[in-house]
Amino acid sequence: MQYVAVTDDCRSFSVDTADTRIVQGIDAQQNEFPYQVHIFLVLNTSYRWCGGSIISEHWILTAAHCFFVDYGYQILLEYYEVGYGNVDINELTRIRPKDRVIHEKYTHLVDNFAYDIALLELEDSLQPFNPSIQPICLGEETDIPFGGKALVTGWGTLEYGGSHPTILQKVALDVINNTYCASLENLPTDHNTVVCALTDYKDSCQGDSGGPLVAKICPNLWVQIGIVSYGYECARPNHPGVYTRVSTFRDWIISKTGISKC
Repeated sequence: MQYVAVTDDCRSFSVDTADTRIVQGIDAQQNEFPYQVHIFLVLNTSYRWCGGSIISEHWILTAAHCFFVDYGYQILLEYYEVGYGNVDINELTRIRPKDRVIHEKYTHLVDNFAYDIALLELEDSLQPFNPSIQPICLGEETDIPFGGKALVTGWGTLEYGGSHPTILQKVALDVINNTYCASLENLPTDHNTVVCALTDYKDSCQGDSGGPLVAKICPNLWVQIGIVSYGYECARPNHPGVYTRVSTFRDWIISKTGISKC
């Protein structure tokens, strides 16, 4: 399979794919997901958090909707930090990105979160990489395991409206085709901009938005195929989670970041 790398030295990961879940899940192990980041956002006295992924030493991939509050119109959140380098949210190294790139066609007020993708540019390089800080490769269309499993991670709530964990959580989900997904959930007009996952009582949840959905394409080699976007509550039967399809936006990511191909 072909894939796009974040650098010329794309890393592989040893990931335990045990049957776990973010909703009422178990902890990830240190260095298991070294590409995972936490994004903390503030508006006045309120705050929210999202996930994201390291795709190069200078760039973070996440969801566009993380940066907006909707009160009938879109308010752009201006203060945000990125935390990385640990599974314990209290032990993350935190930095302020120098720039933010939101897809030009994104609006969550129409078309069900179409183009829900954003990039954060870091002021300082994350290199040299170490076991707790590494990039994830960007998957091709052929890397999406329809009918198979993918893995999502985050510090989102353990149930809808519930509490947040201290330690990063993970869950293996079933990737479904978009025809089936569209019969259960409203999708953007262009279905090719999203990919869906559905496993009863297992899901990403509030606070996981922007985080990576990854698939294994060969031993210890994982690629990112999705970005947590939206869904109905969390882990409800017959309610799939919808993810921004990374392969559709690969050229856009490359044009904004200049990352190279393996």
